[in-house]
Amino acid sequence: MKSISILGDRNLTLTSIQNMKHSGAVRTYPVSDDRFCAEFPDGHIFFDYDTDLSDRKDELEKLPFQAAAVIMIVYRNAANVRHVLTQPDFPQNVYIDNDFGVLLPLQEYIAAGMPMEE
Repeated sequence: MKSISILGDRNLTLTSIQNMKHSGAVRTYPVSDDRFCAEFPDGHIFFDYDTDLSDRKDELEKLPFQAAAVIMIVYRNAANVRHVLTQPDFPQNVYIDNDFGVLLPLQEYIAAGMPMEE
């Protein structure tokens, strides 16, 4: 499994991900209190919510806001993640960390071609 992370302020919650339309998903469901799944015909995405940011000091120093939460996106098919990130109801005031040295605001990440492990 591969992953990228969404870093956000106190407005970033798992509920904001659950409330999305998830266009193209065949099924969506909570796995636990801090994990949500969106299943697509060619794979699934897990959204793991975490407020323990103690191991992310380097990334947090680069943000223009006080980060309060991280949602890790765990996936197999990068195309599904790219689709989700570009949905109009995806949280907008977030940064994306692709775990390979890229930490950008969502719109800049999209403009950069959404680099992530394929």
